[in-house]
Amino acid sequence: MAARAQSRPGWWFVAGLTLGLLVALWVYLKGPRVAQPASSAANAAEKSSADNKTAAAPSTKPRFDFYTILPELEVALPDQETGAKPRPNAAQAGKPEAYILQAGSFKNFEEADRLKASLNLIGIEAAIQTVTVNNKDTWHRVQIGPYRDLAELNATRARLKQNNIEAVLLKLKG
Repeated sequence: MAARAQSRPGWWFVAGLTLGLLVALWVYLKGPRVAQPASSAANAAEKSSADNKTAAAPSTKPRFDFYTILPELEVALPDQETGAKPRPNAAQAGKPEAYILQAGSFKNFEEADRLKASLNLIGIEAAIQTVTVNNKDTWHRVQIGPYRDLAELNATRARLKQNNIEAVLLKLKG
């Protein structure tokens, strides 16, 4: 009698699993159906030919609008470019290039102020620049600099990395 009582839990598991699968199948079959139109193949062919025509024609609206969002006085630079030796040209002879580090950009002013305070605690002076994008969105940028000396710039970047703060290097134009 004891051996028979131990074999029943496995049977109940199989019966419950089977019942659950049958209920899931019934819900799947009785679920709402989306009616497909009879001429779906003809509509698909027309749509693909229309897509091909629009792909061939040049678009008048720009695909991306971040070119209009970024101000014209900043250019993001990769890490390798600041370590390279400067190339002599006429523009460098007159005025050395200036760089700034952008530690963050926030919609909420309190978050930007919090980052600025944490930067001040590690000895880095930062400023908050408020920018309106597309006449509707306001962003608060936490920026460090400007730097004209690359050694000072790289020392600040190293201190930021030690404190797990990612900063974007921007080159000021003109």
